[in-house]
Amino acid sequence: MNKLGQGEIGIVAFVGVLIVLLFLAPIMLKIVSTTIGTTADAINQTDSNAAAQMTYLENKFITFWDYLILISFLVSMLMLLVSSFFIDTHPIFLVFYIMIAFLVVLFAPNMLQSIDMIWENAAMTTHDGGSVILSLALTDFLRTNFGAVILGVIVLSGIIMYAKIKYFSNE
Repeated sequence: MNKLGQGEIGIVAFVGVLIVLLFLAPIMLKIVSTTIGTTADAINQTDSNAAAQMTYLENKFITFWDYLILISFLVSMLMLLVSSFFIDTHPIFLVFYIMIAFLVVLFAPNMLQSIDMIWENAAMTTHDGGSVILSLALTDFLRTNFGAVILGVIVLSGIIMYAKIKYFSNE
């Protein structure tokens, strides 16, 4: 139901929740890691099964944040392409492009660390011992050539921006 004067907030709400979660990530990770880590060590002296369950919960929580970081990075890469396509409509897209490109390059090493943690996660194995991520096409290529892929996206979006500016500047 989209009447005049009402806005669709689906994607806006998703991005807002994603940003809030990313701001809360360091705080939540610190609280959970210290609390569960020290408690699991203390419980391990009495019941190793309970300590293993607490460690499992901690790993699930950290994996959630790794996936959140991965999704935010993919959204950033898509925003690079979107802002390069809209560069001729308004100058604010150039500012968005520069900010997002800077953040992508700045957080690329941390992103690669999150990808490696997800890649090596034992919880991602299937029933036959194979990994779900390992079976995806081009996953190992993207992981090993992460810097080249980021550079390729930035160069591709730069070519798109140049072509749009060059094409529309003649009008």
